[in-house]
Amino acid sequence: MSLASLATGAAATVTAVVIGLGSCSGPPTTAPIQPGGTTKPATNSPDASATSSPGSTDRLPVYYIGIERGRPVLYREYHTLPAGDGTLGTKIRSAVTDMIAGKTLDPQYASSWPASASVRRVQISGDTIVVDLAGATVNPVDPPTAQAAVQQLIHTATGVAADQGRSDLQKVRLLFDGQPRTTLWGVNVTGTLTRGPSGTTLAQVWLSSPQQGDTVGPSFNVLIVGTVPEATTTLRIRDAGGTIVQEHTITLSIGGPGRGDAIKSITLPPGRYTLQAFYFSAADGGSIQAMDDHEITVR
Repeated sequence: MSLASLATGAAATVTAVVIGLGSCSGPPTTAPIQPGGTTKPATNSPDASATSSPGSTDRLPVYYIGIERGRPVLYREYHTLPAGDGTLGTKIRSAVTDMIAGKTLDPQYASSWPASASVRRVQISGDTIVVDLAGATVNPVDPPTAQAAVQQLIHTATGVAADQGRSDLQKVRLLFDGQPRTTLWGVNVTGTLTRGPSGTTLAQVWLSSPQQGDTVGPSFNVLIVGTVPEATTTLRIRDAGGTIVQEHTITLSIGGPGRGDAIKSITLPPGRYTLQAFYFSAADGGSIQAMDDHEITVR
């Protein structure tokens, strides 16, 4: 998906009506912590030292780009991906490969990495994740999106590490066909790279769970993550006809400029719904800001 298409999709989220079906990922029953104080919407967080048999899978965080107020920002999805031999390097490689492919659940997200890019290898060197890429030097994006795309990879690699119990791995070093570069698409990639400030790098509001296309039971948990004024968000639920059937004010654990989260238990009759998470702006009389919406099915 192009970033122009993303911008069009972002403008349409306020009136989105659910039309899709999907597979169940289930609500969170535990609350491991991700970098930035955000709760992980998943039940499995195996130790990084655990190994898996060939052909096994794991549910891993992957970051994508969306448009918020005309600028590229990052959103996070959890994808079930090949775990290979179960080592951390293999899982990071799997997640970064998935990120490049841009196989998002939410059609309003995309990857801005060129299709020619691939991951040659991933290694853990001390406190640094080393990602060796091939075919990544083609530049299909504008400067702000290029910066967001580099952060997309940094967040995915360090996010998988934190998910697997290695939150100490917060640095990424990029190689290109085995060699370092000073810039990629005009972005400085010299030495070790770290996550950018969450307030400018991440979308203000994530509807983190359920994910786009999920099928859930009649009672399920909604996880909202965000950086919003006074920690106050709104969860709005529309039925298949677009009618608002529930609306809840949800207070996150931390207000902006921090990044907080909150879980809300919801009960709905069977049907198709759109869940919309956002906040009302106090600056202009209450306009809807930073909406993230997902279409789900209640069985």
